[in-house]
Amino acid sequence: MMVRYCSLLTLALLMATIKTGAQTSLNPDISVIPRFRVESSDGGSLPADRVFSRPQFTLEELEIAIQGYLNPFARADIFLAKPGAGDEPLEIEEAYATVLRGLPYDINLRMGKYLVEFGKINTVHPHAWSFVSRPASIERFLGEEGVNDIGVSASILLPTGGLYTRLNVDLFDGATLNSLDPLSGSTSGGVGLVDTLTSATRYGIASRVTSFFPVGESSDLELGVSGMTGIHDPYHELRFWYGNVDFKYKWKRDSYTSWTIQGEGLFNRRDVARVAGGSEPISTFGAYVSADHQFQKVYSAGVRVDWSEAPYASDDRAYGGAVWMGYY
Repeated sequence: MMVRYCSLLTLALLMATIKTGAQTSLNPDISVIPRFRVESSDGGSLPADRVFSRPQFTLEELEIAIQGYLNPFARADIFLAKPGAGDEPLEIEEAYATVLRGLPYDINLRMGKYLVEFGKINTVHPHAWSFVSRPASIERFLGEEGVNDIGVSASILLPTGGLYTRLNVDLFDGATLNSLDPLSGSTSGGVGLVDTLTSATRYGIASRVTSFFPVGESSDLELGVSGMTGIHDPYHELRFWYGNVDFKYKWKRDSYTSWTIQGEGLFNRRDVARVAGGSEPISTFGAYVSADHQFQKVYSAGVRVDWSEAPYASDDRAYGGAVWMGYY
Protein backbone atom coordinates (compact mmCIF):
# COMPACT_ATOMS: atom_id res chain seq x y z
CA MET A 1 0.00 0.00 0.00
CA MET A 2 2.81 2.39 0.83
CA VAL A 3 4.33 1.79 -2.62
CA ARG A 4 1.11 2.96 -4.26
CA TYR A 5 0.98 6.11 -2.16
CA CYS A 6 4.60 6.95 -2.94
CA SER A 7 4.05 6.32 -6.65
CA LEU A 8 1.01 8.61 -6.70
CA LEU A 9 2.89 11.33 -4.84
CA THR A 10 5.88 11.07 -7.20
CA LEU A 11 3.63 11.15 -10.25
CA ALA A 12 1.88 14.29 -9.02
CA LEU A 13 5.18 16.06 -8.37
CA LEU A 14 6.53 15.12 -11.81
CA MET A 15 3.36 16.15 -13.62
CA ALA A 16 3.15 19.43 -11.76
CA THR A 17 6.59 20.49 -13.04
CA ILE A 18 5.78 20.02 -16.73
CA LYS A 19 6.88 22.97 -18.82
CA THR A 20 4.28 24.47 -21.12
CA GLY A 21 4.44 27.13 -23.82
CA ALA A 22 3.81 30.40 -22.00
CA GLN A 23 4.68 29.04 -18.59
CA THR A 24 8.18 28.24 -17.43
CA SER A 25 7.85 25.86 -14.47
CA LEU A 26 4.75 24.88 -12.56
CA ASN A 27 5.67 23.85 -9.04
CA PRO A 28 2.85 22.51 -6.87
CA ASP A 29 1.63 24.26 -3.75
CA ILE A 30 2.38 22.05 -0.74
CA SER A 31 0.87 22.57 2.70
CA VAL A 32 0.89 20.57 5.92
CA ILE A 33 -2.11 21.01 8.23
CA PRO A 34 -2.13 19.35 11.68
CA ARG A 35 -5.34 19.27 13.74
CA PHE A 36 -4.87 19.03 17.50
CA ARG A 37 -7.68 18.55 19.97
CA VAL A 38 -8.08 18.79 23.73
CA GLU A 39 -11.27 16.98 24.70
CA SER A 40 -13.17 16.09 27.85
CA SER A 41 -16.50 14.25 27.93
CA ASP A 42 -19.07 13.61 30.64
CA GLY A 43 -18.87 9.85 30.16
CA GLY A 44 -21.43 7.15 29.53
CA SER A 45 -23.26 7.28 32.86
CA LEU A 46 -25.78 9.90 31.75
CA PRO A 47 -28.12 11.18 32.92
CA ALA A 48 -27.44 10.06 36.48
CA ASP A 49 -23.86 11.25 36.90
CA ARG A 50 -22.40 14.09 34.85
CA VAL A 51 -18.71 13.88 35.72
CA PHE A 52 -16.27 15.17 33.15
CA SER A 53 -13.24 13.02 32.38
CA ARG A 54 -9.65 14.18 32.50
CA PRO A 55 -8.88 16.22 29.33
CA GLN A 56 -7.22 14.19 26.59
CA PHE A 57 -4.64 15.67 24.23
CA THR A 58 -4.77 14.15 20.75
CA LEU A 59 -3.40 14.72 17.28
CA GLU A 60 -6.66 14.27 15.43
CA GLU A 61 -5.23 14.30 11.92
CA LEU A 62 -2.23 15.40 9.89
CA GLU A 63 -3.14 16.47 6.36
CA ILE A 64 -0.73 17.04 3.47
CA ALA A 65 -2.07 18.92 0.47
CA ILE A 66 -0.29 18.91 -2.92
CA GLN A 67 -1.99 21.13 -5.49
CA GLY A 68 -0.90 22.50 -8.84
CA TYR A 69 -1.64 22.94 -12.53
CA LEU A 70 -0.77 20.08 -14.85
CA ASN A 71 -1.02 22.33 -17.91
CA PRO A 72 -3.04 25.45 -18.88
CA PHE A 73 -6.21 23.36 -19.06
CA ALA A 74 -6.14 21.12 -15.97
CA ARG A 75 -4.97 20.93 -12.38
CA ALA A 76 -4.44 18.19 -9.83
CA ASP A 77 -5.31 18.15 -6.11
CA ILE A 78 -4.04 15.47 -3.73
CA PHE A 79 -4.82 15.36 -0.02
CA LEU A 80 -3.02 12.78 2.10
CA ALA A 81 -4.13 12.27 5.70
CA LYS A 82 -2.72 10.42 8.67
CA PRO A 83 -5.30 9.95 11.43
CA GLY A 84 -3.91 10.10 14.95
CA ALA A 85 -0.34 9.97 16.23
CA GLY A 86 -0.05 6.18 16.40
CA ASP A 87 0.74 3.55 13.78
CA GLU A 88 -2.18 4.43 11.52
CA PRO A 89 -1.10 4.40 7.85
CA LEU A 90 -1.09 7.41 5.57
CA GLU A 91 -4.37 7.49 3.62
CA ILE A 92 -5.45 9.10 0.38
CA GLU A 93 -8.21 11.45 1.48
CA GLU A 94 -8.70 13.02 -1.95
CA ALA A 95 -6.85 12.65 -5.26
CA TYR A 96 -8.41 14.08 -8.39
CA ALA A 97 -7.73 15.97 -11.59
CA THR A 98 -9.94 18.80 -12.84
CA VAL A 99 -10.25 19.97 -16.44
CA LEU A 100 -10.95 23.69 -16.06
CA ARG A 101 -11.10 24.87 -19.67
CA GLY A 102 -11.15 23.60 -23.22
CA LEU A 103 -14.34 21.53 -23.02
CA PRO A 104 -17.59 22.48 -24.83
CA TYR A 105 -19.84 25.03 -23.07
CA ASP A 106 -17.02 25.69 -20.55
CA ILE A 107 -17.80 22.48 -18.70
CA ASN A 108 -15.49 21.60 -15.81
CA LEU A 109 -14.77 17.89 -15.40
CA ARG A 110 -13.35 16.30 -12.24
CA MET A 111 -12.19 12.68 -11.99
CA GLY A 112 -10.77 10.75 -9.05
CA LYS A 113 -11.49 10.40 -5.34
CA TYR A 114 -13.15 13.46 -3.83
CA LEU A 115 -15.80 14.85 -1.49
CA VAL A 116 -19.09 14.57 -3.36
CA GLU A 117 -20.96 17.79 -4.16
CA PHE A 118 -23.87 17.41 -1.77
CA GLY A 119 -24.72 20.22 0.62
CA LYS A 120 -22.24 22.76 1.94
CA ILE A 121 -20.32 21.08 4.77
CA ASN A 122 -19.65 17.81 2.91
CA THR A 123 -17.44 19.61 0.36
CA VAL A 124 -15.30 21.41 2.98
CA HIS A 125 -12.42 19.90 4.96
CA PRO A 126 -12.83 20.06 8.77
CA HIS A 127 -9.89 22.43 9.29
CA ALA A 128 -11.74 25.05 7.23
CA TRP A 129 -14.85 24.98 9.45
CA SER A 130 -15.34 27.76 11.96
CA PHE A 131 -16.64 25.15 14.47
CA VAL A 132 -14.83 22.01 15.66
CA SER A 133 -17.39 19.19 15.50
CA ARG A 134 -19.46 17.92 12.59
CA PRO A 135 -23.15 18.92 12.87
CA ALA A 136 -25.37 16.10 14.16
CA SER A 137 -27.56 15.95 11.04
CA ILE A 138 -24.54 15.72 8.71
CA GLU A 139 -22.86 13.03 10.80
CA ARG A 140 -26.03 10.97 11.17
CA PHE A 141 -27.01 11.01 7.51
CA LEU A 142 -23.59 11.22 5.79
CA GLY A 143 -21.31 9.48 8.30
CA GLU A 144 -18.32 10.60 10.34
CA GLU A 145 -16.17 11.30 7.27
CA GLY A 146 -18.86 12.50 4.88
CA VAL A 147 -19.52 11.13 1.39
CA ASN A 148 -16.03 10.72 -0.06
CA ASP A 149 -15.90 8.39 -3.04
CA ILE A 150 -14.33 7.64 -6.43
CA GLY A 151 -16.20 9.04 -9.38
CA VAL A 152 -16.58 11.72 -12.00
CA SER A 153 -18.17 15.15 -11.58
CA ALA A 154 -19.25 17.67 -14.21
CA SER A 155 -20.14 21.29 -13.53
CA ILE A 156 -21.39 24.11 -15.73
CA LEU A 157 -22.41 27.74 -15.27
CA LEU A 158 -26.10 28.25 -15.99
CA PRO A 159 -27.22 31.21 -18.13
CA THR A 160 -28.91 33.22 -15.36
CA GLY A 161 -27.74 36.68 -16.37
CA GLY A 162 -26.01 38.61 -13.59
CA LEU A 163 -26.77 35.85 -11.06
CA TYR A 164 -23.88 33.40 -10.62
CA THR A 165 -25.42 29.91 -10.77
CA ARG A 166 -23.54 26.63 -11.11
CA LEU A 167 -24.84 23.09 -11.63
CA ASN A 168 -22.85 20.05 -10.45
CA VAL A 169 -23.67 16.44 -11.32
CA ASP A 170 -21.72 13.53 -9.75
CA LEU A 171 -21.63 9.83 -10.60
CA PHE A 172 -19.62 7.90 -8.03
CA ASP A 173 -18.82 4.33 -7.01
CA GLY A 174 -21.25 4.11 -4.08
CA ALA A 175 -19.05 2.20 -1.63
CA THR A 176 -19.39 5.03 0.89
CA LEU A 177 -23.18 4.75 0.79
CA ASN A 178 -23.13 1.03 1.57
CA SER A 179 -20.89 1.59 4.60
CA LEU A 180 -23.38 4.10 6.05
CA ASP A 181 -26.14 1.51 6.47
CA PRO A 182 -26.08 -0.22 9.89
CA LEU A 183 -29.07 -2.37 8.92
CA SER A 184 -27.78 -3.60 5.56
CA GLY A 185 -28.06 -7.39 5.42
CA SER A 186 -29.44 -7.67 8.95
CA THR A 187 -32.10 -10.09 7.72
CA SER A 188 -30.01 -11.73 5.00
CA GLY A 189 -28.65 -14.61 7.05
CA GLY A 190 -25.09 -14.41 5.75
CA VAL A 191 -22.33 -11.84 6.14
CA GLY A 192 -20.24 -13.27 3.29
CA LEU A 193 -23.13 -12.90 0.86
CA VAL A 194 -23.70 -9.30 1.96
CA ASP A 195 -20.01 -8.53 1.49
CA THR A 196 -20.18 -9.92 -2.03
CA LEU A 197 -23.23 -7.88 -2.88
CA THR A 198 -21.78 -4.77 -1.30
CA SER A 199 -18.65 -5.05 -3.40
CA ALA A 200 -20.73 -5.15 -6.57
CA THR A 201 -21.35 -1.97 -8.53
CA ARG A 202 -23.89 0.23 -6.75
CA TYR A 203 -23.46 3.68 -8.23
CA GLY A 204 -24.50 6.80 -6.39
CA ILE A 205 -25.74 9.97 -8.06
CA ALA A 206 -25.65 13.47 -6.60
CA SER A 207 -26.42 16.92 -7.92
CA ARG A 208 -26.23 20.46 -6.58
CA VAL A 209 -27.33 23.85 -7.85
CA THR A 210 -25.64 26.84 -6.23
CA SER A 211 -26.50 30.52 -6.63
CA PHE A 212 -24.41 33.39 -5.34
CA PHE A 213 -25.51 37.00 -5.39
CA PRO A 214 -24.91 40.26 -3.53
CA VAL A 215 -27.60 41.41 -1.12
CA GLY A 216 -26.16 44.88 -0.55
CA GLU A 217 -22.89 46.76 -0.73
CA SER A 218 -21.49 44.88 2.27
CA SER A 219 -23.28 41.53 2.19
CA ASP A 220 -23.84 38.52 -0.04
CA LEU A 221 -25.88 35.33 0.02
CA GLU A 222 -25.19 31.82 -1.25
CA LEU A 223 -28.08 29.38 -1.74
CA GLY A 224 -27.81 25.71 -2.62
CA VAL A 225 -30.19 22.86 -3.41
CA SER A 226 -28.86 19.29 -3.54
CA GLY A 227 -30.13 15.80 -4.17
CA MET A 228 -28.55 12.37 -3.83
CA THR A 229 -29.66 8.80 -4.32
CA GLY A 230 -28.09 5.37 -4.04
CA ILE A 231 -28.55 1.81 -2.83
CA HIS A 232 -28.25 1.72 0.97
CA ASP A 233 -29.12 -1.98 1.36
CA PRO A 234 -27.47 -4.03 -1.43
CA TYR A 235 -29.01 -7.33 -0.31
CA HIS A 236 -32.59 -6.11 -0.65
CA GLU A 237 -31.83 -3.58 -3.42
CA LEU A 238 -33.35 -0.79 -1.32
CA ARG A 239 -32.74 2.81 -2.32
CA PHE A 240 -32.63 6.08 -0.41
CA TRP A 241 -33.31 9.64 -1.55
CA TYR A 242 -31.73 12.69 0.07
CA GLY A 243 -32.72 16.30 -0.45
CA ASN A 244 -30.76 19.20 1.00
CA VAL A 245 -31.11 22.97 1.14
CA ASP A 246 -28.28 25.18 2.39
CA PHE A 247 -27.56 28.87 2.75
CA LYS A 248 -24.66 31.09 3.75
CA TYR A 249 -25.10 34.79 4.44
CA LYS A 250 -22.11 37.04 5.08
CA TRP A 251 -22.14 40.68 6.12
CA LYS A 252 -18.71 42.32 6.12
CA ARG A 253 -18.72 45.84 7.51
CA ASP A 254 -14.97 46.26 7.00
CA SER A 255 -11.80 44.17 7.00
CA TYR A 256 -12.01 43.86 10.80
CA THR A 257 -15.67 42.98 11.38
CA SER A 258 -18.06 40.47 9.78
CA TRP A 259 -21.01 38.18 10.50
CA THR A 260 -21.50 34.78 8.84
CA ILE A 261 -24.75 32.86 9.25
CA GLN A 262 -25.19 29.48 7.58
CA GLY A 263 -27.30 26.38 7.84
CA GLU A 264 -28.53 23.22 6.16
CA GLY A 265 -31.67 21.13 6.19
CA LEU A 266 -31.49 17.49 5.08
CA PHE A 267 -34.54 15.44 4.07
CA ASN A 268 -34.37 11.64 3.97
CA ARG A 269 -36.72 9.15 2.30
CA ARG A 270 -35.86 5.44 2.15
CA ASP A 271 -37.32 1.95 2.20
CA VAL A 272 -36.14 -0.29 5.04
CA ALA A 273 -36.42 -4.08 5.08
CA ARG A 274 -38.70 -5.66 7.69
CA VAL A 275 -37.64 -8.74 9.63
CA ALA A 276 -40.93 -10.42 8.72
CA GLY A 277 -40.43 -9.63 5.04
CA GLY A 278 -41.18 -6.77 2.73
CA SER A 279 -40.17 -3.19 3.35
CA GLU A 280 -41.55 0.00 4.84
CA PRO A 281 -40.93 3.65 3.89
CA ILE A 282 -39.28 6.02 6.37
CA SER A 283 -39.02 9.80 6.10
CA THR A 284 -36.84 11.80 8.50
CA PHE A 285 -35.20 15.22 8.73
CA GLY A 286 -32.21 16.98 10.28
CA ALA A 287 -30.86 20.55 10.34
CA TYR A 288 -28.34 22.93 11.87
CA VAL A 289 -27.84 26.70 11.96
CA SER A 290 -24.64 28.50 12.96
CA ALA A 291 -23.55 32.12 13.42
CA ASP A 292 -19.95 33.32 13.52
CA HIS A 293 -18.86 36.87 14.43
CA GLN A 294 -15.41 38.11 13.39
CA PHE A 295 -14.10 41.06 15.38
CA GLN A 296 -10.80 42.91 15.66
CA LYS A 297 -9.77 41.10 12.47
CA VAL A 298 -8.12 38.05 14.10
CA TYR A 299 -10.79 36.95 16.60
CA SER A 300 -14.15 35.25 16.18
CA ALA A 301 -16.90 33.84 18.34
CA GLY A 302 -19.81 31.68 17.31
CA VAL A 303 -22.67 29.38 18.20
CA ARG A 304 -24.36 26.44 16.45
CA VAL A 305 -27.68 24.68 17.11
CA ASP A 306 -28.30 21.07 15.95
CA TRP A 307 -31.43 18.97 15.66
CA SER A 308 -31.71 15.68 13.82
CA GLU A 309 -33.78 12.55 13.50
CA ALA A 310 -32.10 9.27 12.56
CA PRO A 311 -31.93 7.87 9.02
CA TYR A 312 -34.00 4.84 10.12
CA ALA A 313 -36.31 6.15 12.84
CA SER A 314 -38.25 9.39 13.30
CA ASP A 315 -38.50 8.82 17.07
CA ASP A 316 -34.69 8.63 17.47
CA ARG A 317 -33.76 12.30 17.84
CA ALA A 318 -30.51 14.06 18.66
CA TYR A 319 -30.18 17.71 19.56
CA GLY A 320 -27.48 19.90 20.98
CA GLY A 321 -25.23 22.82 20.21
CA ALA A 322 -21.73 24.22 20.18
CA VAL A 323 -19.99 27.45 21.09
CA TRP A 324 -16.48 28.46 20.07
CA MET A 325 -13.83 31.16 20.11
CA GLY A 326 -11.42 31.51 17.20
CA TYR A 327 -8.06 33.14 16.59
CA TYR A 328 -6.65 33.57 13.08
